[in-house]
Amino acid sequence: MVAVAASIGREFRVLGLIGTGHFLSHLYQLALPPLFPLIMIDLNANLTGLGVAMAAYSISTGMLQTPVGLLVDRIGGRRGLIIGLVVNAIGIAAAGFSTSLWMLGGFLFVAGAGNSVFHPADYALLSASVDKSRIGRAFSLHSLSGTVGFAVAPLVMLGLATLWNWRIALFIIGAAGIGAAIMLTVQRKAIQDMAPGKATEPNREPKASSWRALMTRPMIVFFIFYAFLAGAGSGLNTFTVTALIAIYGVDLSSANATLTTFLAMAATGVLLGGFLADRVNRHDLALMAAYGVAAACLMLVASEILPFWLVIGTLALTGFMRGLVNPARDVLVRKAAPPGAIGAAFGFITTGFTVGQAIAPPIYGWLMDVGSPTMLYWLA
Repeated sequence: MVAVAASIGREFRVLGLIGTGHFLSHLYQLALPPLFPLIMIDLNANLTGLGVAMAAYSISTGMLQTPVGLLVDRIGGRRGLIIGLVVNAIGIAAAGFSTSLWMLGGFLFVAGAGNSVFHPADYALLSASVDKSRIGRAFSLHSLSGTVGFAVAPLVMLGLATLWNWRIALFIIGAAGIGAAIMLTVQRKAIQDMAPGKATEPNREPKASSWRALMTRPMIVFFIFYAFLAGAGSGLNTFTVTALIAIYGVDLSSANATLTTFLAMAATGVLLGGFLADRVNRHDLALMAAYGVAAACLMLVASEILPFWLVIGTLALTGFMRGLVNPARDVLVRKAAPPGAIGAAFGFITTGFTVGQAIAPPIYGWLMDVGSPTMLYWLA
């Protein structure tokens, strides 16, 4: 019992260290959208242009995620995780110096390169550090840290911009990332790294990870699935504030609070979803049911038949259902990963996620610019 308690205590420490970086990576992904109305004025930009700038972040992440995953499976993830956090933080802080959309997109491209490290390194490190019987809950807490990063982003960024301006807000969260990287460096020995070529479960024969090992039917299906999932999520996260103002005539604070509620309920769903993932066998059926309910809720919001107070509740239910099955989704990917390629598998399938994030924002931005804000929810 003492040994088990000590093991669980060590696992929580690992989750805290890795989760801090994951929290910041998600905060960075949603740092700019709550500030779009302010940035549009300062840079004389439209939403289509801002959508393209946001796509630059996803493009660089997508280009590097799978190569980084292959590298993680060969050399381990601790060093890569620290370097990625530093690059991500510097890119976000530098975005505060932007005087044009081109500069903003360039700095976000750099930030996205740092962001490419998190999923391949995090899942490989968690698989090495957490007992298999608790892996669903570990993935749940890991997803929760990212979802909380999304959830607090609107209020944090709007609060910092209100106290100072949007540029100072980016400087401050960038400095927080550098502080977190220093903490990870000091505590790095607490995280158990994969030995090269051993990124697999104990009962599976290790196999050197490669691009060919990833070209399996499950991995390709997961790639496409993640692309569609991100296509929906990127629209909701990036343009919900602007869309709610346009459709329902609410003010900026109310729209940001609604987005925060959506994301907070997603975090609640993720937390409960870890227990679900460790207890059910048909993770695929759980995903189908949850995403079906979420889709129905979005159609209700798009129909404009609800009063705004019910829109808040409907989006909250949408977020909860999306979050509830995140751990089950990740467990499915882990089971389908080729032997010796957990980092590469998560790098590859989350590249699908970034493909969706790269393609969708300009489309949503264009729809908003041409006066079709309800299409945000129909398309999502």
